[in-house]
Amino acid sequence: MKRYLVGLVLILGFGYWGYTWWQDHLAETKTAIASEARQQAQNQAIADMARSANAITDWPATLANNKTVRISPIMTAELQKLWLGDRPVLFIGSVHDVAINKDGTYQVTVEYNLIGAQFIFVENEMRVSLNCPESFGKQLIKTAKAAKSPRITADTAVVALIERIEKSTEKGDEGGTRTVYSGIGKCVDAMQLTGFFIQTPKR
Repeated sequence: MKRYLVGLVLILGFGYWGYTWWQDHLAETKTAIASEARQQAQNQAIADMARSANAITDWPATLANNKTVRISPIMTAELQKLWLGDRPVLFIGSVHDVAINKDGTYQVTVEYNLIGAQFIFVENEMRVSLNCPESFGKQLIKTAKAAKSPRITADTAVVALIERIEKSTEKGDEGGTRTVYSGIGKCVDAMQLTGFFIQTPKR
């Protein structure tokens, strides 16, 4: 009788463990599906914004020569050919700074973020410094104040009409220097990214 009870207890124990594991697995699967759906919806919203403005979206691929990582330095002329023109460009990155202009508009600086990007540029930093509406500038400041921790991936997508490119040298990590290319212009459209941004290759 005792052996029977022990066996029954073991069976019930394994059954409960299996049921708990299955429920946890279902919850994790649902969470993963929901997260992927949000990411796809966000990527689609970015694509729709770029399409509406007839923005150039493939400039990172051209600059990287369709290689995942570009190690060689970027030349100013390359960015001039890609960024300067009648059409705006889609730029996805992290907010570096927000300043107020004399006319009440906001100067928003967005830096290219390597994490989650499809193309990585090792030797140079790229930014856009854009004249944006007051409402968007205030929204970015409000989000920055409310953030509990820094975002790892890109947090902003902007459609930018670049007027000129400036090259500068800044202090880097461990006492070194880094070259920064800044596209100066104005916002055509912009949106904050609500979730972690991971750029998926076009199929």
